[in-house]
Amino acid sequence: MSTPTPSHHVYEDLGEDLTWFLACSEMSVLHIATSLAERPGVMQQVALAEGHGQSPFFVLEEAYTKDDDGWVARAEQMTVIHQARREAMAKVGISLGKILPVVPGKNNLAVFGWQLKQCIKAQRDIAEFNGLVVVFAPTVLEKAKNWVRDIVLMTQTPSLEAVRIIVIELGNTLVKPLQQAFGEAVMGTECVVDPARLRQEQKGLLAAMASAPEGASPEVSIGCAGPKDVVACFGKPLRDSALSAEQSELLTKEFGPAAALVGAKGARLQRQIAGAALAAQEGRFHEAVTLQNEAIEACTAAGLVQHALILELALANYLLGAGEKEQAGKTFESVASRAEAAGALEVAAQALVGLGAVLATQKDFEASVRRYAQAGRLAAVAQSPIFAMEAYRAAGQLALRNHAEKAAIIAWKQALEIAKASPGPALGHSSAPEVARALAKVMQKRRSFAAAKSLLAQADEYEARKTAESEESTDTAPESESIEVDTTSQSAPVTSGENA
Repeated sequence: MSTPTPSHHVYEDLGEDLTWFLACSEMSVLHIATSLAERPGVMQQVALAEGHGQSPFFVLEEAYTKDDDGWVARAEQMTVIHQARREAMAKVGISLGKILPVVPGKNNLAVFGWQLKQCIKAQRDIAEFNGLVVVFAPTVLEKAKNWVRDIVLMTQTPSLEAVRIIVIELGNTLVKPLQQAFGEAVMGTECVVDPARLRQEQKGLLAAMASAPEGASPEVSIGCAGPKDVVACFGKPLRDSALSAEQSELLTKEFGPAAALVGAKGARLQRQIAGAALAAQEGRFHEAVTLQNEAIEACTAAGLVQHALILELALANYLLGAGEKEQAGKTFESVASRAEAAGALEVAAQALVGLGAVLATQKDFEASVRRYAQAGRLAAVAQSPIFAMEAYRAAGQLALRNHAEKAAIIAWKQALEIAKASPGPALGHSSAPEVARALAKVMQKRRSFAAAKSLLAQADEYEARKTAESEESTDTAPESESIEVDTTSQSAPVTSGENA
């Protein structure tokens, strides 16, 4: 029986596979299977891999749904990325060619293919570039079979033979159809932390913490490696000797209430918090609740009010796991009220989001929308623009689901107002473009076409800012078909076949 890969090794393995793929030109497709928890780390590592090869990357996360295959949106995003790259390269004296804006056509896939062809042509005079890599990581994938078919159609176009593909998927349902389509040119890797191994590691850490001798080094006391016989060899360290009144006063002055948790009390608190987290991961939620309550009591007794509030947020989630939904809601509500009164606005906002989620599961959408919107307001005051935007985005989505179109418009407008005043780095981690496009759809439905057009332009601007920031921070196989990209004209894509 094989031993599961240590949790910290999965990203190391992914890094090695990315390096191999980029170096091995015979490989056309790299499939990365991951989970929701690891996806952000995978996306970041894939983006960073661009610096280790000679192929520029286009990272595309647009959804593929039954109503919209997303190819036009991907073409537009690719254009934005190319322009941002062109401007960045110009600053160091490298000339990357221009490409024309996206021209809509009857065949969305052909529109994308045409734009991809332009990108390849634009870089042909740059010796450092060798082809390009398109990273497909759709946030929603509803028609996997059709999506793979489109990928095959695109790659079988002769003018796009320099294109290589990285597919990032939650799971591995696409592996088989990709292998059937591309054969040995497909390379697969997995970046999923094994839950059993992770729990095993956490148990080992807890055991090490519990077995640490009195007076052990700080590293050993929190379960890290280190000599456990320091006390036996050298006697009791000076730091564990009784403190004088002056030393106690200095410690309290430096650490405030946290000084009360120095030593054995602090070690016990760490075990309670880590033990509660492990119990929750293993489904022992009632035990997690007990341990978390003990940790909260310790923090409260020491006067660590904000620490206790943060621990209560986790407690509410453990209560949800234990099936105590009503008590979880009350806990979130209590934390939100006390945190706001204490000026801990970010904690209050997080609690309100938790309460909003609980209310949504209880089908009280109107109350849920109010809590999410309140969370957005507090987060904005606390100068947490990303959190504020996401809270207002959720409020709008829930309002629209509850047929409260006016409330959705208000919430989304609030999100976009925050986006408008936010710097590039904040937008780089937000869903501002998606909010603008969602609001544009509502405006189109209301026949406010001018407003919708303005919102779509706003979405393009946000995506451009996100891309610029990124650039600076360096079921069965389909039958073989082909799409043709017009190479004789620079005006529009030629469509052939039916709309993909």
